[in-house]
Amino acid sequence: MEHTLINPLIAVRDIHFVSTVIVAGIIFFDVIIASPIFRAMGSRIATTAVAFCARTALVLWISLALSIASGFAWLCLLAARIAGKPIGDVIADGTVWTVLSQTQFGFAWQLRFAFGVLLAACLLAGRTKSRATPIWQEALAALLAGAYLGSLAFAGHGEEGLGLGRNLHLAADFLHLIAAGLWLGGLIPLALFLVGLRRFHEEAWSLALSDATHRFSNLGILAVATLLVSGTINASFLIWGPQALMGTSYGRLLLMKLTLVAGMVCLAGINRQYLLPRLSCDLGKNPASRPLQALLRNTLIEIALGIGIILIVGVLGIMAPATGMHVHMH
Repeated sequence: MEHTLINPLIAVRDIHFVSTVIVAGIIFFDVIIASPIFRAMGSRIATTAVAFCARTALVLWISLALSIASGFAWLCLLAARIAGKPIGDVIADGTVWTVLSQTQFGFAWQLRFAFGVLLAACLLAGRTKSRATPIWQEALAALLAGAYLGSLAFAGHGEEGLGLGRNLHLAADFLHLIAAGLWLGGLIPLALFLVGLRRFHEEAWSLALSDATHRFSNLGILAVATLLVSGTINASFLIWGPQALMGTSYGRLLLMKLTLVAGMVCLAGINRQYLLPRLSCDLGKNPASRPLQALLRNTLIEIALGIGIILIVGVLGIMAPATGMHVHMH
């Protein structure tokens, strides 16, 4: 029974993490980067703005639907795992409702479902208006997206502690998730933004490109710094000494995650130190220039690495931490 339940649980967790990060990332990118640029440029990049909004809206709604559906599936699989029954039985006999209404995980999931519904309502309200979405409504959507993503901290190891240590761990998890949404989740809308500017080559495409890439680069620095600090705090709770990194399955998987993060940081450094200066020299000349092509390629590679990181996080969440009692040197 255990093996048959864990594998679907990992898959569902992975889908939920990836889709939730994408939802938050698109909204964060729109509020912090895309919308200010579109407001400033106006009709000079109107076609790019329409195409970008249409594409990101499609990805956003698909991801939000996947996130809510996988969140419910996660709840059902967890109830089946607790009760030791098939998933159909725990739905039919009310065990799912018991887990939802009488456990800390269930309470967290009630909050997250509420955040998801409120976020969907906020997005729908913004789309029904003929005029541009008000800034306050964009800010509200960003807050709801942050709450929806950050509340995933209650489904991790941070929820298992007690007292001040538990609160510190949960806070670090929350910040870790928000930073992941800003950086990893923002890569998909960044790629769509770059593709739109390159395709339509409108009057202000070069100014928009320069503004977007520099904004995202600065945002990435903040996100990486937050990830490093919060990740270090998390590791202090989950890893008992350096030997645990190589002596446990949890530690080795964490090392794999850190390797992928290092790869993303290296690509981001190349973009900032090498490609962005070259891109600035080519602005206004050629929308298909080599620096822009390289920047788009690196962004796609970062997306692949980011998905790999999130998939590993989905597995780590159901594994025993590499604390002293779990360390066995091989």
